Amino acid sequence: MSNTNGVRSRNNGFAATIRRLSLTQLAFVLMAALVAFLQRDGGYALALMFGGLISLAGTWVHAWRVQIATEENEGGPGIDSSELIKGSVLKFTVVIALFALGMAVIKLEPLAIVIGFVIAQMSFLFTRGYAARRKPAQRG
Repeated sequence: MSNTNGVRSRNNGFAATIRRLSLTQLAFVLMAALVAFLQRDGGYALALMFGGLISLAGTWVHAWRVQIATEENEGGPGIDSSELIKGSVLKFTVVIALFALGMAVIKLEPLAIVIGFVIAQMSFLFTRGYAARRKPAQRG
């Protein structure tokens, strides 16, 4: 198997993981928004969905940078750590900017935004996330 085939198959698995994680985040947020709509009002549910979308945006930005880090280092076994650091900084910048947009500009309910964000982040507990997993070494 050539190196490009290995990178391609790794990226297909990565894309599937991101898709699964995004769908899980979206499902959690939509369920919470439905409950918020039934218990409170539409404005609260909208703010909750906005918070969930902040988490989704952060996930997509970070996943994009992780993919760049792995593609740029095709020749070696590791990941370009400077690209991972750039990805983390970009993710936090996007998340903070979207929180500011929702709270200060759009004037959505701050608590609902935070709740939506936390609920979407909890989906990482129910999916494997996008970190590379290695099988344990065989002993014997």
